[in-house]
Amino acid sequence: MATLFVVRHGEAEGNNDHRFIGQSQTRLTEMGRLQAEAVADRLGRLPVGRIVASDLVRCVETVEPLAQKLGIEIETDPRLREVANGEWTGLLPEEIAEGWPDMWEAYTAGEDVARPGGERWRDVADRVLSAVEELLDSKEPVVVSTHSGPTVILAMWAAGIPQNGNVFRGPFGAPHNASITVIGDGPRLVTYNDVGHVAPVPDQRLPFSPVKSP
Repeated sequence: MATLFVVRHGEAEGNNDHRFIGQSQTRLTEMGRLQAEAVADRLGRLPVGRIVASDLVRCVETVEPLAQKLGIEIETDPRLREVANGEWTGLLPEEIAEGWPDMWEAYTAGEDVARPGGERWRDVADRVLSAVEELLDSKEPVVVSTHSGPTVILAMWAAGIPQNGNVFRGPFGAPHNASITVIGDGPRLVTYNDVGHVAPVPDQRLPFSPVKSP
C-alpha cells in the first residue's frame, strides 16, 4: 500500500469566518499561498510519485508549488471535494442556526444531517474512500490534497473508527489549514494534523511564518 500524505488546503477565503464554503470555488488567501509554499518545502524532499487533488481551486492551488518543485502533474478528482452544503453554502454558523434551528441543533449534537439541497457525511465518505482506495496500489507515496471533512473521514478510516455521525463531533478535531495527515500500510493512521511546517502553534490566526527546511 502506498503511503498517503493527506494535505488539507491552505487558508481560503471564508475560513477565518467559519463560513460553510463547501464546494464553492473560493481561492487561497495570501496566508494560504504562503502555507502552500511551506507544504512544498516539507513534502518536496520525499519521493512523491503522484499528486491528486480535489478539483476545487483551493486544493489545486495548495499543491501547485509542490507540483512545480517535483515536476509532477496534478491529477484532479471531484470525489475528493468537501461536503456539498446545499442551501447552507456561504453562510455563517449563526445564519444557519437562525434559518434551520432544529436541523442545526441536531447537527451540533452530532447527527449526520442531510443539508438542504446538499449531502450527508456518509455521502462524502462513500465517494472519498472510493477515490482513495484506487490510490493504494501506487508504488510511491501519494499526496492527496483535499478538505477538512474528507481529511477527518480518512483519519477515522485509517484508525478503524466507524463514521456514523457529524465527523466534527467525533474523536478528531478539525484539521488546520495546510496540515498533513499521514496514512501508512494497513491502512493505519501515522500522524494527524501535523502543522510543524507552517507554525510552531497550530492556530492559523496567529502571525504566520513558514518554517523552512535546512
